[in-house]
Amino acid sequence: MSGSSDGASAEAFSDALVDFVRAFGLLDPDRTPCGAPMPTAEAYALTVLRQGRLPQRVLGERLSLTKSTTSRLVDQLVARGWADRAPDPGDGRAQLVGLTEEGVRVAADVARRRADRLGRLLDRVPKARRPGVIRALRLLEEASREER
Repeated sequence: MSGSSDGASAEAFSDALVDFVRAFGLLDPDRTPCGAPMPTAEAYALTVLRQGRLPQRVLGERLSLTKSTTSRLVDQLVARGWADRAPDPGDGRAQLVGLTEEGVRVAADVARRRADRLGRLLDRVPKARRPGVIRALRLLEEASREER
């Protein structure tokens, strides 16, 4: 193993992250890690849209997706009956995306499944170490955003 002798090398980090991704279930293209029968991107989009109708561009920014990928994702949500598009009254070129009644129901189910799964996962972490796990995840998120 290259790098640090304390197990904090890039290789050790990579191995640990890949092992977590596999164990958590992030590699299944048709099921979220929490068991919802949909791609993870759709589940995350539903989560974002629970906060209210958004310009499609803003949805894409929040999901860190390109314009074309966001458009395809919204097309999929619309085809499933979970979302709709409407012209943005403030910008005639933009589209607002929002959840349908069925989308609200599905988004609530995804949120419940996520809370249940993550609660069970956190319960397996010793109580004294939980704040450190959360701090580490926040630090990794910040580092990932800086990398982009």
